[in-house]
Amino acid sequence: MRSQLKAALEASPKEDKKKLFDFKSGLLDCCAASPENYKVAAELPGARLIEMTLAPGQEDKPHDHPVHSMFVIQGGKLSITDYDETGKPKGDAHEVELPAGAPPIMPAGPHQVKNVGDTTVKIVFVEPTVMCQPCGGIGDYISPFKVAPECYKILAEDDMWITGLLTMDMGAADPVHHHRDHLIYVLEGDEVTINVDGDESKAMAVPIKPEAGIPAPMSAPPFAKHSLKNSGTVTLKMLFFEAKM
Repeated sequence: MRSQLKAALEASPKEDKKKLFDFKSGLLDCCAASPENYKVAAELPGARLIEMTLAPGQEDKPHDHPVHSMFVIQGGKLSITDYDETGKPKGDAHEVELPAGAPPIMPAGPHQVKNVGDTTVKIVFVEPTVMCQPCGGIGDYISPFKVAPECYKILAEDDMWITGLLTMDMGAADPVHHHRDHLIYVLEGDEVTINVDGDESKAMAVPIKPEAGIPAPMSAPPFAKHSLKNSGTVTLKMLFFEAKM
């Protein structure tokens, strides 16, 4: 079990030779089009967690997306040019101001993005791929949002994903709960203790670091059912995107 957890925490996203997307526009996905701006932080079969970084004045290449749930880590001003289904520009660019902490859910479609502000913009988001399949149900599912609302907040959700935020003070702990397949992005923290199945005799202290992406599949026992304790020296704050099906 420890080896499964260690493998998940240390997993490096690997390039999948299978086709991930089938866009009508004919454009590439964001990571293939602009690898200097879009990095895969973690991935599960059928979904991946992307970290986007755009410095002031930087512009990515035209690309396409499926519907994707986002979280703005560092906000700023972006200029977005939409493209049509043939991969051609559609109308004039429009500007958007994204504040830090915003959790927008973006529709599918092609576009190009330029940072027209004076701060670096950093956003993480989850993208389902063509291989995305339901992860299955859990009998007597215990939601972390219901049993520990002081720690877990739903920031946004659609039919496929919940964007959630865990905030836990030093020494604090939560009750036992379940998760479906989810992808984690560490915002703050240096160590968390996981009690597998809520059993403290199965406790595992795990070092973590900010900006780390963690794949958390139901098939790995530590992630499907557990309780947590912030055993680190700072407040624990983790963003996660959890599948609803």
